[in-house]
Amino acid sequence: MHSRALHSRQIISGTSYSARPLCKASGRRLSNFSHAQRDLLFCHEHGQSISSRKTVTLASQNANIKAAAVTAAPSFELVPKPVTSVLHNFARFQGLPSIGTSTDFSEAERCFTRLLGAEDLDAQLRSDADLQQAAHVLEEAVAVATGRAFSNAAGGDAEAEAAHLFLQRTLYRINRLVLFWYDDLRNYNNERSIYLAQLRHSIEQPWQQWETAHFDVDAYKSKSVKELQDMVRQQAAHDVDPPLGQTASYIKNEMTTEGYRHLLAVGSVDGLVEASRQSRVCGGAANEIMCAIFRVLMEEYGTGRFNKKHSTFFATMMRELDLNVEPEFYFDLVPWQSLASMNHNFLLTERRRHYLRYAGGLTFFEVNGPSVYRSYLAAAQRVGLSDSASGYWELHIKEDERHGRQMVEDVAVPLIDQYGADGWEVVFGYDQEKMMGDRAGAALLKDLKDVDQKQCTPAMSMT
Repeated sequence: MHSRALHSRQIISGTSYSARPLCKASGRRLSNFSHAQRDLLFCHEHGQSISSRKTVTLASQNANIKAAAVTAAPSFELVPKPVTSVLHNFARFQGLPSIGTSTDFSEAERCFTRLLGAEDLDAQLRSDADLQQAAHVLEEAVAVATGRAFSNAAGGDAEAEAAHLFLQRTLYRINRLVLFWYDDLRNYNNERSIYLAQLRHSIEQPWQQWETAHFDVDAYKSKSVKELQDMVRQQAAHDVDPPLGQTASYIKNEMTTEGYRHLLAVGSVDGLVEASRQSRVCGGAANEIMCAIFRVLMEEYGTGRFNKKHSTFFATMMRELDLNVEPEFYFDLVPWQSLASMNHNFLLTERRRHYLRYAGGLTFFEVNGPSVYRSYLAAAQRVGLSDSASGYWELHIKEDERHGRQMVEDVAVPLIDQYGADGWEVVFGYDQEKMMGDRAGAALLKDLKDVDQKQCTPAMSMT
């Protein structure tokens, strides 16, 4: 499966972003510290809260990281760092926007960082007054944000956008714990925390109700098995080569090299761990459907060879453009619409009840991929990038054409037939994935235009 952030239609510097602080006293890299230890080192405000989400450039992100390292820990020096850690410093995140109340999302994120880093969160919450206060601040922010984001009156205003971003970042930080990142084992102390599970549910429930309200579910339920199978085939026939939309047209014909780098940076949050969530649905009873999904996963993973894994090709593109290939390094660049697609995918792959919806969504993803990546490849060629800087797209164009056909005929259609009255969930999942991708594409288009317009801004380096 290709990068979900990129496929959803989603720096400004010519320098490498691979430096990270090393503690002189212990000789340990900060990536090996627990979240709580990192919080002590990097917990700073980076500018004032803003009333609306602004595009975060790679240059400004880079400058904030350097400032945090120098200001918070003057005894640290910047040294090259192997690419093995992950979202290593939640506390250095840019200050999130205020929503016009006493609850500030930046403070809530810092409190969340403290909770994640607790040795035994559930036990400590029973007696630790400081953690109880942090939980109170976080829960208050979540309550206000869900009201802002999912109320009937919520639109595209700054407060609603800020609320969506905070909620989706919070969900992602919980969801990512189901994957293994080859970092400090203490970062997983709370992966089975009841408190975190309840927090996730308090966000997911109103969010999913809000997402579902965009569709007429009863209309899906009224279709016969044959009608549903015809629907998925007809939609796939259209989506394999749809008319060029606004986002794809801009990327293909206007996006600059700096925009392309931003595209890769945003996509890397998903692309460098490509297909990881898909792996969560490949266990269980053996049958032709399960094997068809696994064949797609197997090819995404290079049939077990690291140099052939698709994420390796993605990393090669990034290195060619002097981008940092540490997983999640560019998390701050990702708009909430792309995070929502990722979190939706986490939800569907972790809940067996949603298996049919996931299969439908994956079907759209594989069917539509080649058309999306042709625009990316054309953009790379237009601005004169090398084959190494665009090879991932060529690989996916070839493989996903086959994957799309497999997903329709070997997965979606048989599942609808097998599950009869519940088969509508396959088509619903297909349409929902498409809608969320289009929404993320609109957000990406805005950010790419902002980046392209600012490309003359002087770059800021880590060195």
